[in-house]
Amino acid sequence: MDRRISYNWIKEHIKLKVSAEQFAAEFSLKSQTVDRVTEFGKGFSGVVTAKVTALTSHPNADKLKLATVAVGKMTLEVVCGAPNVAVGQIVALAPVGAKVQDAKNAGSQWAVKRATIRGVESNGMLCSQRELGLGDDHVGIMVLPSDVAVGKPLETALKLPDRLLDIEITSNRPDAMSVVGLAREAAAVFDAPVLTKAPRPNLSVARRLPLSIIVKEPKLCPRYQGVVMTGVTIKPSPLWLQLRLLSGGLRPINNVVDITNYILLEYGKPLHVFDYEKVAGAKIIVRLAKKGETLLALDGNTYKLSPDHLVIADNRQPIAVGGIMGGEASAATTATTTVIFESAVFDPVAIRKTSRSLNLHSDSSDLFEKGLRPESVPVSMLRAIELTQQLAGGRVASAIVDVAVSRQQPTVVTFDPETIQRSLGITIPIATVKKILSRLGFTVSGSTSLRVTVPWWREGDIGAGHDLIEEVARIYGYSSLPTRLPAGNLPGRATDPRLVWQDAIKDILVGAGFSEVYNYSLVSASLLKAAGGAGKDAIELANPLSEDLKYLRTSLLPQLLKNVADNLGNARTQRLFELSNTYRPRGSKELPEERPQLAGVVVDPAATFLLDAKGAVELMLKKIGITGYQASVGSAGSIWEHNAAITFTLKRKTIGVCGVVNPKLHNQFGIAKPVAAFIFDVTLLTGAASAVSVYQPIPEFPAIERDIALTVDQRVSWQQINDQVQGIDPLLVAVEYLSTFTDARLGAGKKSVAFRVVFRSTERTLKSEEADAVVTKIIKTLEAGLGAKLR
Repeated sequence: MDRRISYNWIKEHIKLKVSAEQFAAEFSLKSQTVDRVTEFGKGFSGVVTAKVTALTSHPNADKLKLATVAVGKMTLEVVCGAPNVAVGQIVALAPVGAKVQDAKNAGSQWAVKRATIRGVESNGMLCSQRELGLGDDHVGIMVLPSDVAVGKPLETALKLPDRLLDIEITSNRPDAMSVVGLAREAAAVFDAPVLTKAPRPNLSVARRLPLSIIVKEPKLCPRYQGVVMTGVTIKPSPLWLQLRLLSGGLRPINNVVDITNYILLEYGKPLHVFDYEKVAGAKIIVRLAKKGETLLALDGNTYKLSPDHLVIADNRQPIAVGGIMGGEASAATTATTTVIFESAVFDPVAIRKTSRSLNLHSDSSDLFEKGLRPESVPVSMLRAIELTQQLAGGRVASAIVDVAVSRQQPTVVTFDPETIQRSLGITIPIATVKKILSRLGFTVSGSTSLRVTVPWWREGDIGAGHDLIEEVARIYGYSSLPTRLPAGNLPGRATDPRLVWQDAIKDILVGAGFSEVYNYSLVSASLLKAAGGAGKDAIELANPLSEDLKYLRTSLLPQLLKNVADNLGNARTQRLFELSNTYRPRGSKELPEERPQLAGVVVDPAATFLLDAKGAVELMLKKIGITGYQASVGSAGSIWEHNAAITFTLKRKTIGVCGVVNPKLHNQFGIAKPVAAFIFDVTLLTGAASAVSVYQPIPEFPAIERDIALTVDQRVSWQQINDQVQGIDPLLVAVEYLSTFTDARLGAGKKSVAFRVVFRSTERTLKSEEADAVVTKIIKTLEAGLGAKLR
């Protein structure tokens, strides 16, 4: 989370003698990263303060006015179109020759010239915040407080320029998301005294008004404070406060609202203010919303609340979404004289869920989501009372009502300084360790074994000795640690054989001409619908990022088919594969089962596209050492064409399928060409893979090959033929499938299957007659067993 903080403001809380750039460099090394240093209040030159003494209508334009402004003893007439210009205002005047920011092109300046606007000469311009580079407001001119001297350079009147630090705050350090928190850190980094003074408001009650606070959800709201202040005058904030808000990127509204935003920047603690007269029964109830309740929020939108949303309510209705935004019905206005200040902390998870479900975000919710401590509640409340008394004339009209869960005892860590030497490789004196921890706000006791009490603002971050080592190391300075090569034996890196085999499978397929693809694990409903049986049992996400990423995939094949379809215009031949997780439901209260799967597709105009896929599979199985598997041709499910799938089994378990994809499936993706594919269970593959290679000598004697074509029934599979041929004779060393052919001339229900047999002897050169004798034996065996006939 980034914060933009005034360097001048930080220096009010800590005594520093370094420049903003030096601060940024050292602070980045030892605490939070300062991304950049920018100047605030140098976006203009030649601009002066002036007073509007007269205002008349422009003779030729309804939306323009002629403003007469006094600059010391000199008066000028300026054409102005701002809707908020009025007589008596102190304004920022850019006379002819002054330079201001281009409101439409941020970062560029232009010089003001004398101009004739709709027939009337204008001798300058009245500036908005954006034109001065002090903010984003460009709707109207910037109105200065009435006590600002007229005729002075604007930078003198505003005590500018200032340096702004853009600081990247890590999520584990919500305590550093404020001026006071950064000052505490800087005190440790620079060993400088802290100047922050605790707020000391007048808490005496002149006229007591009733206030009741009930917290019905203490787990979601561990602490809630409220106080009534009366006699409040709501008006514009003084200039110094407005500039502080502008430098932090916040827009000034009025003194009471600005006080809450000021404390948000100063202490990192969101506050809220209610109009006391608009809170029914003077009662605040922290509860869950009721079904059907709504809230018109300060952003002008109406939100439908649900029973899991935490709200702040009165006797009648919700008046705020807890920790996120207040409601319009209880907002303070210029007519408000009595207010209720709220200071509370809320459960970060509940805030995050409510913010996401309502799509409602604010500076308050951003901070509460980080997890603020209950101890931050009273100090911010006292500061709000103090500033209201100073800037709005308010008086305390009730006791501070404090509803809190039982207080937690501070965390105490027993710490042996010798562990620093073992962790950092150097010895840091105990006195130095104690001093560093004390500078960071820890209370340290003991001499050899230290007893360290964690300050409340670090409770969520520090819990063990290694956390303290990190604190000591960063403040001591990582650059101060000597550079040394590692000593001793380095621990061996454990390898997962399953991952090794997965990498091997990928390398084999790439070597076989396939390209690996990476697809999202999340898919759309339309993809699942197109996938048919390949997309059943998909798990739906409760809160998807988009409709295209709504379901966890159960198969890799649908996305591979989409990849093929997307690339058809660029490649007629495609060989793609993916090895990644698929997900299956495992029970209503259990996480889904993650199972790695291998899938590949082959699209090729050549008639051998299925053989290409089958060959790649057999090559992979061979190279990862899987032998003894069976491959049977038949039907294997709806995603495969009938009797065009080869099921691979090993020890009676199906490890995968290779075949022709059902045209009904690939047509859903706009693929008219036939597609061959394979899908394998990677867990079974890697479990059966073996690194043992069996080497055979190069054959000494030549082989004899014979091709056989037989007519068999359509129901006879290649696996049945292969099973009967294998092992029929010691001279037979290989049986290779060639093709299947169907034709009406073969007869009804018949097909032709062609295969090759290879013969070899390890002792002599075979004679042709010996091979022919075995071929005759094969044919007779198949005729008797399967009813085959030689073609």
